[in-house]
Amino acid sequence: MGIVVKLTGRVFNSEELIERYVDVVAGESNSNKVVVVTGGGDVARRYIEATRRLTRNESAADMIGIWASRLNAWLMVYALHSRGINVHLGVPETLGELGRAYSTSRVVVMGGLQPGQSTTMVSVLAAEYLGIGTVVNCSNVDALYTDDPFKNPNATRISRARISDVEAILHREGVRAFAGTYELIDEWALGIMRRSGISMVIIDGKDPNRLAKYLKNGEVEGTLITP
Repeated sequence: MGIVVKLTGRVFNSEELIERYVDVVAGESNSNKVVVVTGGGDVARRYIEATRRLTRNESAADMIGIWASRLNAWLMVYALHSRGINVHLGVPETLGELGRAYSTSRVVVMGGLQPGQSTTMVSVLAAEYLGIGTVVNCSNVDALYTDDPFKNPNATRISRARISDVEAILHREGVRAFAGTYELIDEWALGIMRRSGISMVIIDGKDPNRLAKYLKNGEVEGTLITP
């Protein structure tokens, strides 16, 4: 049995948060295999903005963001390894590499894969490839909302949704930049979830206890998205 955990890159702005997530992943690895997908966070954004200004090349900016996410992944790898956890000593750059690492390790950590993909989509692809039915998205928001809660204080929090409900939010007028600004989920990830029957739990990435509670007893302090 396995689980895929997507960590927002903002986790890596805090050493304390990183350490707490290492604790949670290390504990879970005693009973389940864990794949962790790391976002690029503020480091990625700084380099992406600089790359755009200096090169005006979106592919180059994409690659810079991917390398930043992999840097965060390496930090998790070394932190887990220092505790004696059976973590793969590498960061897979393809699904094939992920599969080989997963077959021999209790924990695998990875970042982005290729330009044009969010790390949320990478987490869903990883789940699909490995036959894992659930992705836990430790996001920069505490749940799915009807609108961007950072911009709209009247946005309604949603505790349970179907993929079709999320697609309706994405396609609403004025929410077309959802994937780039809300940093939660995108239509391509939803498409993979639909075709392979993958569910997603969205919880607050600033609180590792919410991940621990979900892994322990299935408690969802956020949103459950089902096919």
